Amino acid sequence: MFFIENQTIGLEPYTHQDDYDMYLCWKDVDTQKGYNGIFDQTLDEFRKTDISRFKFWVTAVDKNTGERVGTLRLGLDETCPDLAIWIYPNHRNKGYGTKAFQLALEYIFDKYPYKEISAGCYCDNEHSLRMLDKIGFVRYPNGDEHETNCFTGEETTQLGFRITNSKALGR
Repeated sequence: MFFIENQTIGLEPYTHQDDYDMYLCWKDVDTQKGYNGIFDQTLDEFRKTDISRFKFWVTAVDKNTGERVGTLRLGLDETCPDLAIWIYPNHRNKGYGTKAFQLALEYIFDKYPYKEISAGCYCDNEHSLRMLDKIGFVRYPNGDEHETNCFTGEETTQLGFRITNSKALGR
């Protein structure tokens, strides 16, 4: 059962049955680079994640094929939580991320009292930068996080973005 859907994609509750797809996504080096973190958990360790801690954690499904194409999760911050997305490697660069992010924002702003949602991506992640811009996120430099890239050792910046409830829903 979908929380929310459009003609091509639906978002359904994430369950531990989705763990294997999500685990494989995390094992992908491009995913790790996108989050500046080396993922070294076993599948059994990953399956111990407490899903119930998160108000919003969904799996994105292509309604035409029934394939699971990604996962979205809202962070735990109660004021301006971060919306994170993982599009599974075989489904990247096909528009799923933008559609899923838009649906997630619509649902979150409709069901929860948040005035703003934050998002972040690294300065070299052109796909995520374009997606956030297309959806209507605006740069929020106070949300920038300066880090050392765990793969290259060079300094990098995770750029901060925010979107307001009225902007996301075109109000």
